[in-house]
Amino acid sequence: MKSILEEYKCGKARLLTMLEESDDPVVKTVQPSLKTGRKWKVTEAVDEAKECLKIKEVIGQTQRGLGSTTAKWWSKTEMIIDEIRNKEDSTRVQKADQQPQQGQWTNWDTAIQRSLTWNDIWHMAPLRISFLIKSVYDLLPSNANLVRWGKKVNLTCPLCQGRQTTEHVLSSHKVALSQGRYTWRHNRVLKELASGISTAKGEIHPSSTSSAVFTTKGKVKKWHGGSITINTHRKGLLDGCDNWVVSADLPEWERHPDVIRKPDIVIHSASTQQIIMVELTVPYESRMEEAHAFKEGKYLDLTKELKKDGYEAKVMPVEIGDRGFVVFSAYGLLSKLSIGGNKRTKAPRLLDETAENSSPWIWRKIRRLLHKD
Repeated sequence: MKSILEEYKCGKARLLTMLEESDDPVVKTVQPSLKTGRKWKVTEAVDEAKECLKIKEVIGQTQRGLGSTTAKWWSKTEMIIDEIRNKEDSTRVQKADQQPQQGQWTNWDTAIQRSLTWNDIWHMAPLRISFLIKSVYDLLPSNANLVRWGKKVNLTCPLCQGRQTTEHVLSSHKVALSQGRYTWRHNRVLKELASGISTAKGEIHPSSTSSAVFTTKGKVKKWHGGSITINTHRKGLLDGCDNWVVSADLPEWERHPDVIRKPDIVIHSASTQQIIMVELTVPYESRMEEAHAFKEGKYLDLTKELKKDGYEAKVMPVEIGDRGFVVFSAYGLLSKLSIGGNKRTKAPRLLDETAENSSPWIWRKIRRLLHKD
């Protein structure tokens, strides 16, 4: 989430660069003086950003080779603003690294950074945004936090006698597990994932044809050659077959083929004997790498058995954090299934919103059980 201070600095930097690069010679020659305070000077920040961009240009020039010519792109306003944002983000991460509790998100290496704009916050319900921020920074009133804040003396959970933390309630509570609350959240996310995958089933990506044009030296004469086929998309796992069937481990979806029963989603083709197994996990964000490795190992033997039986089998684990953070594996799955454009943009958003909206309900249910007791 971008801070108000960051937006203030970027606004001042944009105004300064706009005045310095004005087409009006009078405005351009006048040295602008913008008031910003004692701790931060906009002129110093813009000059520093320009120097960093110049260094990047020199490094890029060296990597491309001597003799190559490029435009001085470092003077563009938006690139200067991006450089200031990058510095602010780096400072924010360095500060979070020093906070063992609120800075836990810095260890989510496989999670994709999720940016909340002020427009997003404006349209979100107050309770939703409150839960999201408090859960990410581990500020929810769990017993462990209440003990840390001096509000309680016992950090154990009265329902299962475990150490009650945010992670405990959202992903490893025995009562919630026995009552099927985690399964309910998992199936909600699974339904959105299966719906997104089913849109890619059987899609045909047409190849465009173009006529080659040949010219002599000096372009004195030209003639048209034969038509050539141009592939405008990357080859995906579903290409080359149009009878794919998508089945999911959900009551309202088609059942898996007889040769396989375990995975959450199975994409199979009877004619080509291809099977793609998609296994979804909705873990706590700090355990997403562990969940991915576990799922890969779990289906290793099944994949080998299917290959022995003549099938071309592939397993693809996907993780969506219980607070709505999407992992790179989800984008990798969509890319390999040739899901692009708006569908590829909307699908992860639906997945993270579903997980994010489900976890507050689990938290409230556990708190209500505690208050009853």
